[in-house]
Amino acid sequence: MEASEIGLRDVKELRSEKGILFPKSVAFRQLIITGPPGSGKTTEIRQIGGWPEEGYLDLTARWWRSKVLTFRPREVHLGFPFRGHAKGIALFEKEWLEAEGPLELELDRLRLPTRRFPIGNPRKMYVFEFLLPPALAVFEAREARAYRQSHHVDTELSLDRIREQLEDYLTVGFHLHRNGFKVYVRDAFGGTPKAFVDQATPARRKDWRRRVEQALESRIGSASNGSRYAEYAPGNPEGVRLSGTGVVVDKEHLPIEITLGPQRIRVFAEPFLGQPVRARERTVMLVDPDQYAHPSGFLRLGEGQRTRIGKGREDRIVTSHLPDEILPRLELVNERTHLSVVDLHSPTGATVRTLTDPADAQQLVRDREASLRRIQEIYGPFQMWEPDRALESIQRVNLALENAPFRRQDASGLPGGLVDLPYEITPVIVGDLHANLDNLLTVLTSSRHLHHVEEGTAAVVLLGDAVHLEEGPDLAAMDDSVLMMDVVHSLMLAFPDRLIYVRGNHDSFSHEVTKAGVAQGQAWRQRLRELRGEDYVQEMLRFYELLPYVVMSEDFVACHAGPPLGKVSRKRIIEIRERRRLRHELTWNRLRRPSNPAGYTKREVKAFRKALDLPGSAPLIVSHNPQPDGDTVWLNLGGVKNHHVVYSAKRDAVAIFTRTRERMIPLTYPSERLVARAEETQG
Repeated sequence: MEASEIGLRDVKELRSEKGILFPKSVAFRQLIITGPPGSGKTTEIRQIGGWPEEGYLDLTARWWRSKVLTFRPREVHLGFPFRGHAKGIALFEKEWLEAEGPLELELDRLRLPTRRFPIGNPRKMYVFEFLLPPALAVFEAREARAYRQSHHVDTELSLDRIREQLEDYLTVGFHLHRNGFKVYVRDAFGGTPKAFVDQATPARRKDWRRRVEQALESRIGSASNGSRYAEYAPGNPEGVRLSGTGVVVDKEHLPIEITLGPQRIRVFAEPFLGQPVRARERTVMLVDPDQYAHPSGFLRLGEGQRTRIGKGREDRIVTSHLPDEILPRLELVNERTHLSVVDLHSPTGATVRTLTDPADAQQLVRDREASLRRIQEIYGPFQMWEPDRALESIQRVNLALENAPFRRQDASGLPGGLVDLPYEITPVIVGDLHANLDNLLTVLTSSRHLHHVEEGTAAVVLLGDAVHLEEGPDLAAMDDSVLMMDVVHSLMLAFPDRLIYVRGNHDSFSHEVTKAGVAQGQAWRQRLRELRGEDYVQEMLRFYELLPYVVMSEDFVACHAGPPLGKVSRKRIIEIRERRRLRHELTWNRLRRPSNPAGYTKREVKAFRKALDLPGSAPLIVSHNPQPDGDTVWLNLGGVKNHHVVYSAKRDAVAIFTRTRERMIPLTYPSERLVARAEETQG
């Protein structure tokens, strides 16, 4: 398709980011902003507060792996594949500028990631925004720059050459779009984003099943029985037998059970108890019924994601049931309306059948309902406690903290600042909650987390800052925080060695604790004094002083904010009451940025692990520092390997880290209004 034939359409749902409109579905940190010289990239990046440095991506190489993309949003220049040039050429390089005539794009040399990308699919991670204003407008803007002599690329200008640059960018943008990337175009300075008009879209929507079948055929290859895919009959109790074949299952027929030799996998649509805050996602849950009692028996598969069942590399489910000599043979793909199951020439074959027994089909829903009821039994109606009950509760919590397990005593005879969690206990690490009780309930009722806590096989680790609203019209309102701490205290009493609260910077009455000019620390003290009196305030101070600052196990370390900048050791963390600076750094530090030159770096992360005798592969998991892109988890933040941020206070999603299959992984659940659901059931 010629560039002149490429059409654009308006994007209907937009949101504002610092005065600039973006598609509502696009997260801030997904953005890669590009365009020819003079198209306005730097201006937009500065306005939205993106990464200040320009980057370069050679599209003839594996550009999606470039460290340039670690920091987003940022502006990038693209190196295009032109005939006669082995590497990508940017449109300001002399090879392009000094060419006798227009260079010919070779789009078949533009490198693209495989669609079967196992983890971190670039088609989902990155969103391109192509800035392509009218050629005359770009020409005039660059003429003004040339007069100022601020950019050397503007020394020799030509309207025709600018048109060529714009056409090349438009052609490459459309090529990325046709290959599954999200690409938007601004065709005017300060204009709204537009999407490409893909003339093939309506036809592809009408015959999606044919496309799925073709995809299955390409993955399966030639099968011995000549069949490529099977028709799925949900009413057949025997199910459908696969051997080098695949099947497409409409999601309305879930749950299903897949049998692969001695291994069974059940696939459920993710169950919801309360009304989700945002539109329901089409996530599915993969459950090993033989491992149902263990935290590792679950896997969530988001829309567009795929996985394999068997033994093998990290991106596949490792199961204890398959013999070592059997390689991964079963692939599952979660599409929007259906699930595709492909048997990749397994020696045993696979059977897919619908779960018709109500006891099996409703298992996940029943477990979530049971977990919510159990929390209500522990706490009662989700209302603030009366002063006497609240005082008694926090006094009992403080007494329990004085004898906290998994914590060595410091020189004063009190538990030190370090929790050393046994590896046998699976951690469920929750980031800042900031008074969002719905999110805490969502975590506890999902993936049998509360069941595992009660059974002693898991522990919930709250990384501090459970209090103080982060958004809303009244950041000084504290009643949600009061209720949150009442619930947390009740759970700490019910599970004294399985609910671990790590101190954060908002766990304080300090005047330093502010948000948007609101002195939340002082407002917190004042509200507690009004509701419960000075004795309760003093017990809360005691609670804060008794909290740990660091939690670790053999394969991770976690704290609220970040590693200390100075000398650190296990002994110093245990004796943290004598080290005010160390307390402050573990609860306040942030990663070094141009806006925060005093922050920590990769060196401090490495020293922190070394001080705790942890391998370099052990992730450091922190909260406190959410990034301005609306996401919930940030992996390898700042380009620091195995340095992750988890944030659990968003109104539409809650993130955690947990261990599954001997790996620490992030999970994100859609937020649900479970407080309202509990009130309905109690009513």
